[in-house]
Amino acid sequence: MNVWSSHSSAMSPLFSAIFLLGLCLANAFNFTTVYEWDKFDFISNGQIKPIFDPNYVYLRYMAVYGERLFLSLDKNPGIPATLVWLPTSGTSTSPPKLAPFPSWHLHKKDNCDSIQFAKGMEIDPEGRLWVLDQGSDDCPSKIWIFNLLNNKIERVHQFPNTVVSNSYSKRYLRDIVLDKTPDDYLAYIAEYYSEHIIVYNRETDKSWSVKTPGRKWFSLALSPNSEARQLYLIRYISNELYSVSVSELKNEGGSAAVKLIGKWTEYNPYRMLIDGANVLYVAFWYENYLSKWNISEPFREQRFHQVIFP
Repeated sequence: MNVWSSHSSAMSPLFSAIFLLGLCLANAFNFTTVYEWDKFDFISNGQIKPIFDPNYVYLRYMAVYGERLFLSLDKNPGIPATLVWLPTSGTSTSPPKLAPFPSWHLHKKDNCDSIQFAKGMEIDPEGRLWVLDQGSDDCPSKIWIFNLLNNKIERVHQFPNTVVSNSYSKRYLRDIVLDKTPDDYLAYIAEYYSEHIIVYNRETDKSWSVKTPGRKWFSLALSPNSEARQLYLIRYISNELYSVSVSELKNEGGSAAVKLIGKWTEYNPYRMLIDGANVLYVAFWYENYLSKWNISEPFREQRFHQVIFP
């Protein structure tokens, strides 16, 4: 599956994210265009459309469940909802409009019972959508967990100030990956403004931070092997790839020793994903190609896929 906007001249974060997720889901590399847009639009609820500005739609993170594609949008002027969804198939030939998830009711600005700024997201095998919420000047950051079988909120976890700053200018939530444990799930979260990794335990509904002194993280990827599982990390405006054992992330309030794995050719990695065959894929800002590396082997970057735009 491939969904992209027709106006980009280089591989956009949207295309990169969708391509990477497609690798994991489809386990095949023959992609076709499902929809193309000259510009995006929102469905109307009778009040939102007059303030919508299509020039400020920037799609960042995504997840797929069934025939629904979930996307997070940058919080820009004229953007009425930052968590939206699209159908992945349909009978109409025209591209679908963005629909708020789960409804307009949960996207009230400066209402702390609503989603303020959706960021990274992931879906677990039980059909739950996990969404990071950066919050706003007045609202704290959170994790929203939705049951996609009924589109209901299953849980909302507000990060305590000791884990994520209550000050909007001192926090920057980015990415999330899920680790299936014998008891439940752990979420590992990148928060770019602080030198630590955030961990959330769904079973206990508790979050904590693990320090990584001197390093701030931008994107994450989790190895598929449950034995000696590794979390891979990249920084912003850096070509360095690191890893840390997830066993060290259970040390609440402690520190974790991160290990330098190798260096990419480019200095602007944006997203990562590891498939079931232990291959790590990485997408870069402003580049029209992807790179890969088999984590079972010594580090060696390989050019994987390049998109040639007309």
